[in-house]
Amino acid sequence: MDGCRSFCDQKPHTEIPSGKILVEHSSINPNKAAHIGHLRNAILGDTFVRLLRFAGREVDIQNYIDNTGVQVADVVVGFMHIERKSRAEIEALAQQLRFDYYCWDLYARVSQWYEQDPQNKQIRLHTLHAIEDATSDTAAIADLISVAVLRRHLETMERLDIEYDFLPGE
Repeated sequence: MDGCRSFCDQKPHTEIPSGKILVEHSSINPNKAAHIGHLRNAILGDTFVRLLRFAGREVDIQNYIDNTGVQVADVVVGFMHIERKSRAEIEALAQQLRFDYYCWDLYARVSQWYEQDPQNKQIRLHTLHAIEDATSDTAAIADLISVAVLRRHLETMERLDIEYDFLPGE
């Protein structure tokens, strides 16, 4: 054990290239709770960052947030067209501790709803276009949902001691 401790405490004896490295990892769609596969990827990314820093590299960490993609649109479809919730009702739900799990269940129901009638997928297409219009109520609902779920993701990562420097979105 002493041999490992002395080895692990040593910095590498190589020349460190200059320049900052940007590592992007996790990038979980903000439409449902993080699952074990997401956590595995976050842990692998964080381990890579720690190894780079141990090697003397300057590293920034980015977690790309796809807050306007199909997965978020599907949850919006679920709230607006299956559950017929108002924006105020969704806001109230978003305050609940397990909102990300609520969205996960709703996301699964939306998938089943699409399978029941292929015409239902047209609503997804219309929702995606509405999300792209930043002035629409649909875009505001998508933002509300994705920000609330993202907060839960970040709380989960914090419990794992994983941090990010940048959270770029669409």
